[in-house]
Amino acid sequence: MSKKTYHHGNLQGLLIEKSIEMINENGTEALSMRKLATACGVSHTAPYAHFKDKDELLNAVEVHITKKFVAILKESVEGAGATPEGLFNLGFAYVMFFVRNPQYHKFIFSRSSIQAWVDLSYEPYGFFKSYMFETLENLGYPMDDHKPLMSIVVANLSMVHGLASLMIMADINDVAEKEKWVQEILSENYLIFGGKENVRFS
Repeated sequence: MSKKTYHHGNLQGLLIEKSIEMINENGTEALSMRKLATACGVSHTAPYAHFKDKDELLNAVEVHITKKFVAILKESVEGAGATPEGLFNLGFAYVMFFVRNPQYHKFIFSRSSIQAWVDLSYEPYGFFKSYMFETLENLGYPMDDHKPLMSIVVANLSMVHGLASLMIMADINDVAEKEKWVQEILSENYLIFGGKENVRFS
């Protein structure tokens, strides 16, 4: 592929994906616009046509991953409604997004700007929360007390996040095998499927 093709094609996307790769290999501090340009086979000034500096590039990488993540989560529940089936699909999509893209996991959760476990303001987690709330309401859970509902959300979110991390570390190269394992684990252990009678409300 020629430099001209990069410039008039998807150089921006290439710069983003290559920067993720380089950061995961050597850390954020080791990344420079010059090194990135060299790795992409373009002139040292080419990246500046898309990003004014390294900070803007890193922000763009975060946005890039987040948009993909949110799109996958939303797509996973299309047609299912706010149901246990949809919730299973949501959890499965969460885990498999990172199993298929482990380079995204390492980058996105090293960013200090993501305060997901504090207030769920990170967009993918905000969607996870709202979908779970709707599902719980449809299942007849009391909706007047926010605290126990949030406990269920955080418990489910902790499970899929932890499972994604473990699957990435697992010494298994076959994605299909990991996919089968994830399905089995979620089917047997995903908290919401224990039924509302198993959840204690204070």
